[in-house]
Amino acid sequence: MLGEVLCDLQQPTLMSQIIDHGLAKGDLSYVVGHALLMLMFAVMGLVFGGTCGALGSYASLKMGEQLRQHMLNIALLSRDPAGLAPATLITRITNDVTQMQNLVMLLTRGMVRSPMLLLGGVVMSVLVCPDLAPILFVIMPILVIFLLVIIIRSVPLYTKMQRSVDSVNRTMRENLQGIKTIKSYVLENRQQRQFDVENTGLKATSQRAAMATVTLSPVIQLMLNLGVVAALGYGGQLAISQTISDGQIIAFVNYMIQITTAMIQTVNIVTSFSRAITSSARVQAVLAEEPPAETTLTTQVPINSQIEFDHVTFGYEASKPILSNINLTVPTGQWLGIIGATGSGKSSLINLLTRSFDQYTGQIRLGGVDIREMSLTDVHERISVALQDSILFSGTVQGNLSYGKPTATQAEIEAAATVADAASFINDLPDQYQAVVEQRGKNFSGGQRQRLNLARAITPDHDVLVLDDATSAVDQETNAHIKQRLQQTRADKTTLIISQRVTNVMDCQQIIVVTDGRISAQGTHQELIQRSNFYRDLVKTQLGGDQLANE
Repeated sequence: MLGEVLCDLQQPTLMSQIIDHGLAKGDLSYVVGHALLMLMFAVMGLVFGGTCGALGSYASLKMGEQLRQHMLNIALLSRDPAGLAPATLITRITNDVTQMQNLVMLLTRGMVRSPMLLLGGVVMSVLVCPDLAPILFVIMPILVIFLLVIIIRSVPLYTKMQRSVDSVNRTMRENLQGIKTIKSYVLENRQQRQFDVENTGLKATSQRAAMATVTLSPVIQLMLNLGVVAALGYGGQLAISQTISDGQIIAFVNYMIQITTAMIQTVNIVTSFSRAITSSARVQAVLAEEPPAETTLTTQVPINSQIEFDHVTFGYEASKPILSNINLTVPTGQWLGIIGATGSGKSSLINLLTRSFDQYTGQIRLGGVDIREMSLTDVHERISVALQDSILFSGTVQGNLSYGKPTATQAEIEAAATVADAASFINDLPDQYQAVVEQRGKNFSGGQRQRLNLARAITPDHDVLVLDDATSAVDQETNAHIKQRLQQTRADKTTLIISQRVTNVMDCQQIIVVTDGRISAQGTHQELIQRSNFYRDLVKTQLGGDQLANE
């Protein structure tokens, strides 16, 4: 970079020498010699500039690649319940990283080259023609002050603009994910109006941010053009009086042009810097959430699959606990049913058991070992979870079913599909287990997605299986078949079932009723009918009064 700048700074001086010593004296050999010297410096500048550009581009692309990978890794490993929302994470991993890439590209070339060319141009113009130097000393302070004012104005506006991008992304994401609901309620116009509000807000904010910097380049161009005019006018008078030579005027004007170029490049850097400084702060907010490196704090191995919750309290905010003083023991091989009203904290129990969140008080033990002293890999090699939200990934049916166990054999996959009552419709597909799964499994019905999701959890055949409303979208007959097969294949393995259906939990050896984050009742189906009003009402509503009479 330094070599490129030095080569560029030689050109006006050589041109001045050609005019004053070559053309003025009619010395053709002097002109040709210095012209060849100018060509040599031009070629050297091209080589230096091309090398710097290539290295800057590589550094920018490599930084973007590694930063995106690192940020996604942080997002996937985060155990903070109050972490950043997906919409803003997407913007930060894409748009904000791109802004930082652009800045790195400019920094590795322009941020060094432009100030050096600017400083070098000022120094050389003073050395070549000291009589015209006062023109620069008037113009440069005005431009520097103007630059600082623009930077102070633009940074807050670009911060606001990035927040508007988040809002647009969030609205777009909600509309696309809820497109069926929107169509079913004929709310297309309403959602379009909502998006127009966010989109118009982004446009307005972007315009204000752009207007804050749009005057930079024209003002710099105007001031330096006025400087060139002043140099030619004042320099012409000095040349007539033979105080300076024509070559000095030409050299000074060329250095003014170089200074103009350097200032305009600096403007572009300032504009990118204004956006990138906001983006860097937002990226830093993601990096600040980086979880501590996983370390195995204990060499103990769970001796069985018994689960214990010992005085566990959890909440996104300390003052608003979702679970309060949970004490629960699930012996190895027992089937536990978990039932309760919506929002009572049932799924939070599973989130803590699978270490989705680690911010709780008390202890959760698996086989006698505190799960926070086990690595995430060890925990998930013992616990499989099938959630109500049946997310499938783009690929094939087999690829999705082997997600929890990449080494699963075809026989293991087919056996799991049979238990989940998915084998029948999989075998009806043209490519069967190699059939394509589109994004989020949208080419399957809700019930089919749930059965594939359940089969995926069954395939690894882990010690503990958790079903969190995993069959809520399937019909009663299919649900009964799945339950029967699970009872046959996991009769002696720990299984936790969260469900709103009494029929799914009534055969469990132990059932707990969760109310407002606490275990309000515990026992078998028959015992809870006697002990829990909530459970008794649920049985009466779903199974009828005859069931209560029989009990």
